Amino acid sequence: MRGKQTWAIHLTALLALCVWAALDPLLPSLLRGPWAADLDDAAQWVRAAGFACLVIIAAASMTALLVRRRGRRRLSQRACSLRRLMAITTVIALWCSLAIHHERIAWQGKRIRFACRIDQLEAIAAPLRNRWPNRDGELPATGPFMAYPFGQPTTLVLLQSPALADQQVYVSAIERCADGAIKLQLTGTDGRDWAEWHPPNSHPASFVGGLADPHQLRTAASIGRGWYLVRYDAS
Repeated sequence: MRGKQTWAIHLTALLALCVWAALDPLLPSLLRGPWAADLDDAAQWVRAAGFACLVIIAAASMTALLVRRRGRRRLSQRACSLRRLMAITTVIALWCSLAIHHERIAWQGKRIRFACRIDQLEAIAAPLRNRWPNRDGELPATGPFMAYPFGQPTTLVLLQSPALADQQVYVSAIERCADGAIKLQLTGTDGRDWAEWHPPNSHPASFVGGLADPHQLRTAASIGRGWYLVRYDAS
């Protein structure tokens, strides 16, 4: 196999893994180790097999490139190209960056997905900005809910979690802050974080929910129109 073809295969495998990390919300759990992933799910086995194939292809093509370079070096010391050495070093650095920062890549991919879901988020939050419930009830966009704490509720626990457009994300609870911010707790395949609307001069911050559950801010990213994608560490 020619060197250019080997380079093309290797770089394609690297690019495929970067794109996969950005698009697949379940890949980070798989990369944390099979013990963290639900391998009883057939789809996760497919993910594991696909990931293994890409890694094998990348490793084999990199080995071929190194062997080819070493062979040329034995034939002629002058044939050892500094440009080829720099290219291999750069690719190795890219692989190290992917290994270290794959969760950041996944986070940016999730940020883009939720930027496309703002209309669905608005359909849930807009009625609550205009009129926050003061007791248990039901709303068209959320279905039935329970309001906590009693008397002056700041948390709505949804009894039938509404799904967003692609059925991969559900809203399980809604928090309202004193400054008027509306926080939607997300569950599902692409959940496990919060989508929050904040009025001007308000930004995501650590808080204690209406069920006395503390949330320590880890990171937040603006997705437009006053909305943020937010990740907390539950204390």
